Amino acid sequence: MNLRVIPALLLLASAAPAHSHAIESSLERLSSLTDQLVLDSRFGNGEPADDAVVRLVPPNGEPIEVGRTDASGQLRFQLPSNATSAWELQVDRGPGHRDYLELPGAAPALSTGFNSSRPGHGIRTGQGIRTGLALLGLSAAAGALGGALSWRRGGRR
Repeated sequence: MNLRVIPALLLLASAAPAHSHAIESSLERLSSLTDQLVLDSRFGNGEPADDAVVRLVPPNGEPIEVGRTDASGQLRFQLPSNATSAWELQVDRGPGHRDYLELPGAAPALSTGFNSSRPGHGIRTGQGIRTGLALLGLSAAAGALGGALSWRRGGRR
C-alpha cells in the first residue's frame, strides 16, 4: 500500500463519523392555550433523531420520562407545574447519541410553560460538541500526517 494514501484515509475516517453522530435539539413554545412545548431533535447530518427517549431531569431527583420522539424527531409535551429553570431536558437516542437542553427563564415563568427572552425562538444545543468533535478529527488527521511524514524522512537517512 502506498504510504501517501494512509493520511488521506485517516482524515476521512476520523472526521465523518464524529459529524454525523452529534444530536442537535431545539425547544419551542407553542402559542396556544395549552402551553405545549415542541422538541425537535436531529443528528448532525440532518436526519431526525427518531424514537429518542426524552426525560426531564430535576437537580436532585429521579429523571421523569416525558415520551419518545416521533419519526420526524419531534415531541410535544407540557412541563410539570413544579418544573424550574434548574431542570434539564435530556434527549437520549442511545450510547453516544445524547443531548441536554437547559430550561430558560425564572422559576415562576416556567410553572405555566416555556418562557424565553426571545419568544418564539428555541434553544439550540449540540453545536459546541459538533465543532469540538470536528476539530478533534482534524487534529488527529494532522498528527497522523505529521507522523507519517516524519517516519518517511527518517527512513531516507
